[in-house]
Amino acid sequence: MGEARRQTGCVPSIPALVEPPVLAWARRSANLEPIAAARKIGVDQDRLHEWERGESNPTITQLRQAAAVYNRALAVFFLPEPPKDFNTLRDFRRVADQLSSEWSAALHAQYRRAHAQREVLLDLADIDGEEPVRSWQLVVPTNDEVLAERARDLLRTQTSLQFPSPSADMYRHLGYWINALEQAGVLVMATEGGEVAVAEMRGFSLYFDDVPVIMLNGTDAPRGRLFSLLHEYVHLLLHTGGLCDTTTDRRPTTPDRALEARCNAVAAAILMPRQAMLASPLVVQHQTGAPWTLPELIEAARPYGVSVEAFLRRLVTLGRVPMRTYLSFRDSQNGSPPEKRKPSMSTFYTVKARDLGKGYVRRVVSAHRRSAIDSTTAATYLDVKVGQIERLAKAAQVAS
Repeated sequence: MGEARRQTGCVPSIPALVEPPVLAWARRSANLEPIAAARKIGVDQDRLHEWERGESNPTITQLRQAAAVYNRALAVFFLPEPPKDFNTLRDFRRVADQLSSEWSAALHAQYRRAHAQREVLLDLADIDGEEPVRSWQLVVPTNDEVLAERARDLLRTQTSLQFPSPSADMYRHLGYWINALEQAGVLVMATEGGEVAVAEMRGFSLYFDDVPVIMLNGTDAPRGRLFSLLHEYVHLLLHTGGLCDTTTDRRPTTPDRALEARCNAVAAAILMPRQAMLASPLVVQHQTGAPWTLPELIEAARPYGVSVEAFLRRLVTLGRVPMRTYLSFRDSQNGSPPEKRKPSMSTFYTVKARDLGKGYVRRVVSAHRRSAIDSTTAATYLDVKVGQIERLAKAAQVAS
């Protein structure tokens, strides 16, 4: 693996120095016989056997084709050995009232990509002789409001970014909390290409002591992503991984539903602190149980970067609004148009940085600039061409 990192060049015919067992594992895990895999990749079956026996190497171009055929992230093929079974995720955050079903192929691909990128970060830490950052961890108290306060205080010490002002837009809030988690040692990513529907998955988490992962759905609205981000962080604090189903507003009927209700409540408390909420002028002027208009809810929720629904649900927890009012509001929103977004100014590079995770991009680029890894390996880890690395690095910079 060390030799593979130090090979240079970016010509399509350059050999990809990958481990033969990884190639064989990728084919088998895709349920492909050698003859079928060879045909799809566009090589002779004998050549495929040579790769898997270590007698020859595919070119970078051939490896990219194999990655597409096996539905694997390219970075997976540069692991020193086949990864362990990906069995750390039991479920994931869904849209309310969506039933469990078989995973789509797209979700499987994103799940495997999450593991592959985590392995890259562990590999880079090993190259540098460093221990992964574990600042995201804390001792969980029995009181969940206290847990939320401690988690909020911990994350706010991790980032150098200024806390979003009350007038800041939703993207500023999302960027702030993502950066805080990245600096604390969490790999935060987003699904690629809009292939995973929000109805199937809003977010999932992979619990590990070193480099835990939070994956958000890149097609979700920013306020939805923000809540999923903190919801998944609570899962990590509770060492439970991504057991996420959001149909938790009525009385939980199973331990899993109870866990989801707890993660929702703690996430809401992190984003909307009790004292700040109860001191808010718009909350103070409303008598307990008094009706709220939609414009009032929008204005009151804005300082926290959360959705109106999340804000109203937090008022229920704080005893300011009855549950029936919240449920009535939520039911009235079913079938409403999706949350409006400002016109997209995204480029290939900004979207790529978001999907890979800006912290991940910065870590790989740093290793490349220090010559810890070569250009071809860095480009492979980032899934771009060598000439695109610096433009991607610019897109991954954090705005102050």
